[in-house]
Amino acid sequence: MGTDRNRLIAEQAPFQKLVKLIEHELELAGQGLIQELDDAIARTGDHMATLPNPAPESAQQLALRAEALRGRVIIEVTRLKENIALTRATLRRGRRVARQYRAPRGGQYSTTA
Repeated sequence: MGTDRNRLIAEQAPFQKLVKLIEHELELAGQGLIQELDDAIARTGDHMATLPNPAPESAQQLALRAEALRGRVIIEVTRLKENIALTRATLRRGRRVARQYRAPRGGQYSTTA
């Protein structure tokens, strides 16, 4: 019985680590820490390359949880992208307005007229 328990623990451990890695990604995405998120995604990818495919029966629930969490990370990254696009559009609009209020180019006002 002890060996079965040890086998289950050994099979589940890499998938528990995967869940933790993806939870960390979700946390970073929620905080908008893009560079750190990029690094975390790379670490998760490296870890995923070491996992057996398909997951052992004992780790199926963990694999499903990891998949669901990955979906949430994708949603958060999509939100980040949308916020960045909105911010960039607002900046462009602000720059256009600022250019309209700039002094005319090419000359100075005459003080001797």
